[in-house]
Amino acid sequence: MEIIKMQRLMMLLLLLGAMFSSCKKEANVEADYTRPVVQAYLVPGLPLRMKVYYQKYLEDTISYGYPMKGLQPTVSDGITTVRLLETADGVYEYADAGFVQDHKTYTLNFSYLDKVISAQTTVPDAPVGFTASAVSQEVPAFSFGTTPATFVPVTFSWSNPGAAAHFLMRFRNTTDDPVRTDSRNDAAYADTEVLLGTAVTYQTQQMTFRFLGDYQVLLYHINQEYSDAISSSGGTSLNLTNPSTNIVNGLGIFTAMKADSLSLHVYQ
Repeated sequence: MEIIKMQRLMMLLLLLGAMFSSCKKEANVEADYTRPVVQAYLVPGLPLRMKVYYQKYLEDTISYGYPMKGLQPTVSDGITTVRLLETADGVYEYADAGFVQDHKTYTLNFSYLDKVISAQTTVPDAPVGFTASAVSQEVPAFSFGTTPATFVPVTFSWSNPGAAAHFLMRFRNTTDDPVRTDSRNDAAYADTEVLLGTAVTYQTQQMTFRFLGDYQVLLYHINQEYSDAISSSGGTSLNLTNPSTNIVNGLGIFTAMKADSLSLHVYQ
């Protein structure tokens, strides 16, 4: 009888423990759901633009949560504080392209549900010594029954003394109505981005180029906060381990970056 009582007691304790754990997880989900998600990328010479939207539940199928309207965000460079205006639902902008400048530190603030949402970032130096091994890139054509030519990569190089800086590369096709490298691929055009970490070289791959034409190759010096955010494992939806963020009382990213660029012609 004592053994049976003990077994029943253990089952009851396990059940209560499971219920408590479930309630705690649901409470965490609710708490995260009320936090705004910020997306802002500060680049010298460009207007300041920020998106804010609601966090989404796991079962949501939309890419992002719904836009968060009616906020009054400000950004300060330590001397001047400007107010961002809502230009579309959940989109806030400050149109003066001269506001974001090299080496300055910027602080974001706005209020939501009686909490102050804030973040800070500093504009880094531009990449140094950005060069390419060639100014053009051949992408061999594929046809059935033949052996395609060998893809010869272009190598990009830059400096990173002490491996102190983090980098991101973006390939942006600037050709009007570019031709596809493979007519069987009907995917819509999108810039190609590569997170490079602290590397000092990058070699192109054939899959990098889905369209022919002229490309602007942008090498961004990014801050640690952005590298952490885009390399973290939980970056698309709310889960038990939230993605890395530098937003106090919120989620997302408020970060500055600086780029150098080269031109590359892609042909077949």
